[in-house]
Amino acid sequence: MEGISLSILNLQPRLRDEFFASAKLPADVTVKEFDTFSKFLKAVKAEGDALSNLLMFLPKRRFDSRKTRLVRLARLESPLYVIAAECSEKDYLTYLALGVNAVLQPPFTKGEVNQVLNGRSSNTIPFPRDADVIKEGQVRLDFLIPSKLSRILGVNRLVSFLANEFGFPPEDSKVNLPLVMDEALSNAIVHGNKNREDRKVHIRIYVSSHRFFAQVEDEGEGFQSQEERDPKKQENLHKPSGRGIYLMRELMNRVEYKDGGRLLEIERINPFNGGG
Repeated sequence: MEGISLSILNLQPRLRDEFFASAKLPADVTVKEFDTFSKFLKAVKAEGDALSNLLMFLPKRRFDSRKTRLVRLARLESPLYVIAAECSEKDYLTYLALGVNAVLQPPFTKGEVNQVLNGRSSNTIPFPRDADVIKEGQVRLDFLIPSKLSRILGVNRLVSFLANEFGFPPEDSKVNLPLVMDEALSNAIVHGNKNREDRKVHIRIYVSSHRFFAQVEDEGEGFQSQEERDPKKQENLHKPSGRGIYLMRELMNRVEYKDGGRLLEIERINPFNGGG
């Protein structure tokens, strides 16, 4: 653990004290703490190539995927942990889609503190990349999942792995594409299929070195697709809905609903290799 550095967003001091009470920090650990998100993000961006373990102690309030995404993009290689007193299943899955190494909740153990200090992650999948196969090949997947939020994580990890293998930049393979798939699948399960486990979500994925394309189709009644409102406008800041589709349009090159709103198509062109 020599030379460990911790950058901490401390928005929940009691939770922070409870977490570190379960294990004593080694003397050589450097700790930098920040009491606002803006200060924390600025410091994380300023670290350059320095590697530190990032911790976010979050209060009980509505989950904000945009802020977590900014932190992940600022330090793609640094281990990132979220510590929260409460976390819904949906928020937990979205955290993992964003590349968070672990979401920890009380009661805490000494092992969890050591996990943070070591920067461990169980999400990596070792696999030898073959440059010729990646350059010339493509992957097409077609499968069904039940309407269970717990199934989303497996899809997101698969998407992240494939995008990385086919040479998409880390911000796409590790953060943006899994986050968009998380939003698309969550909408299909919750809003399309109404969480009915007898209904399925049909997923088709195409990945090449040039582009990522996916279709997500639910078995619901559909909806009338209209131009969604901008959640950044003042009148929409406190409205709980409308952020997912807006986020998808911000991150993808194309987002289109078909078949009465039951079928979603999303496409991302690899900025490293262009279209084709």
